[in-house]
Amino acid sequence: MQDLSLKFEKQSTLTTILKFSIPSSLGAIIGMLCVLTDRYFIGQVAGREGMAAIALVFPYAMIINSFNFAFSGIAIIIGVKLGSKDREGAEKVLCTGFLWILIVGVLLTIFLFLFNIPILKILGASSSNIASAIEYTNFLIPIATFQIILGQSTLVRGIGDSVTAMGVNIFTGVFNVILDYLFIIKFDMGIGGAALATLIATALSAFYILFYFFKSDVITFSKKYFSLDLKILKEIFKIGSPRFYNQLLQSSVITVTNRQAGVYGGDIATAAIGIISICRSVMNTSLQGFNQGTAAIISYTFGSKNYERVKEVLKIQLYTVISVSTILVLLMLFNTEKIVSFFIKNDPPLVEFTVSAMRLNLFLMPFTAMFLACNNFFQSIKDSVIATRFFMLRIVILNIPLVYILGYFFKEIGVWLAFPISDTLVAIVMFFLTIKKIRKISPDN
Repeated sequence: MQDLSLKFEKQSTLTTILKFSIPSSLGAIIGMLCVLTDRYFIGQVAGREGMAAIALVFPYAMIINSFNFAFSGIAIIIGVKLGSKDREGAEKVLCTGFLWILIVGVLLTIFLFLFNIPILKILGASSSNIASAIEYTNFLIPIATFQIILGQSTLVRGIGDSVTAMGVNIFTGVFNVILDYLFIIKFDMGIGGAALATLIATALSAFYILFYFFKSDVITFSKKYFSLDLKILKEIFKIGSPRFYNQLLQSSVITVTNRQAGVYGGDIATAAIGIISICRSVMNTSLQGFNQGTAAIISYTFGSKNYERVKEVLKIQLYTVISVSTILVLLMLFNTEKIVSFFIKNDPPLVEFTVSAMRLNLFLMPFTAMFLACNNFFQSIKDSVIATRFFMLRIVILNIPLVYILGYFFKEIGVWLAFPISDTLVAIVMFFLTIKKIRKISPDN
């Protein structure tokens, strides 16, 4: 077995962060650029109708992805166990976790196929767009199991192989773009072609992740450890539950936002959300790549009781995500029209509407970055209770009610402002709670 302390503890904190976070961030950014290209093809071929369908299906994709996050606890638990030199315990979690991934993935796929149309109607599908939504989800639903497996690229990073984790993400994105071009442009398969491209690219990468853990020299699949151990599943879900609930609740927020924006702004507002949501995802994904890199370090060093290093990593992480998100927001504010026009052609009213809405909805994204970094810290040290409570506060107590309250008083402008106001309030509270926690776990205490 490799001496992971050489990767996690024997180098300077900044060097370790760069080695883990740069590949993670690059992989996330390249993957998101490929998603942008995917949306570009849809926008050019299907226009406003295509972007409206994407806005409708986006919460559906988040529901599937929430199960990916439910199993994110696998990487955290294994990181802590390897930090405490418990390889046997780490391999038990690996084998049990992947067995449950397969079971949950298959059951989820069956459920979604059985209730596809009712779910789409709950999400706001109408007679004008439900056909496109069904066409897309017929290929989106089979992705479920592969997507959850592919999500374990964070585990590959967590055992010290950040380059392979980056390579998997890059391959998935680039191959997806190539297939997008073939299916949408050359074969004229429309929005269904985009979903099929994602299915094939995700499936190939998922098979590679499985192959990787059959040959890894850090931890590997072992027949004797495969079991349906409910205790391990409970621990995995306990850690992954904050992000799982967050994704489910985020899909609820987007559904509510879609509906309320449609009430006050009509179809043009729904199409605008399709563009705004992808731009928000670009910012979040860019920073989450960095957060995933630091999460691996925090989990390992927390497990080895190197609390001073945990504090150093968190400090650098906060400085970085706040600075980078501020730069991204400024670039967005000064180039909003160019960004929107990238997705839509020959529709000036939609461009003008989306530009105004995007600026209102995204200008406080640095606070979102702060919140995600702090929440990432609590998950990395296995304090899932705090992480879950703040996700609930963010979505259930603040965001969803504000969509209705501000929408009632300020129409669509209020709908756009609900997200930045709720994230800013919860980020400020969580920042001070994080400072309190890091002082509590410092060597002096």
